[in-house]
Amino acid sequence: MVDASKFTAEVFRLAAERPGASPRLTRAAGCVRDGKFSWEEVAAGTCEHPLAQALFAPKAQEKLWPQLAEIAAELEAAPEPVAAPRRARKAPVTDDDFSEHTYLEDLAEPNPHPAWPQRRDRGR
Repeated sequence: MVDASKFTAEVFRLAAERPGASPRLTRAAGCVRDGKFSWEEVAAGTCEHPLAQALFAPKAQEKLWPQLAEIAAELEAAPEPVAAPRRARKAPVTDDDFSEHTYLEDLAEPNPHPAWPQRRDRGR
C-alpha cells in the first residue's frame, strides 16, 4: 500500500506536469489553473470539489498513487539546492562618475600636445 501522507502539493503539481499524466490528474490540474481549488487543498484533503476527491478514489489508488509515490521518492532523494555564496562585486563604472578626474589640476598644467601648432614668430 502506498503512503499518501507524502503527497504534497509539489508532488501533485509535478505529476500533473509530466507527459502522459493520468486524465484524472490533468482534469484536476485544469481546475487548479482555473482557480477552483489549489494543490495545497488537495494535498491536505480539505477540498470538496469532486475532481479533487477523485484523486483519492480506489481506482486512483491503484493507478495514480504509484506514480505519485515515485515522484515523492524522487523529491526526497534529491538534495536540497544549496545557494552558491555570493561574491562581492565591484559596482559597474558608469559614465556619470567623475570622481577620479581632477579638472582644476589638469587646467593648471600646460597642454603638452596642443591641437594646433603654435607659431613662434608671432608679432614680427
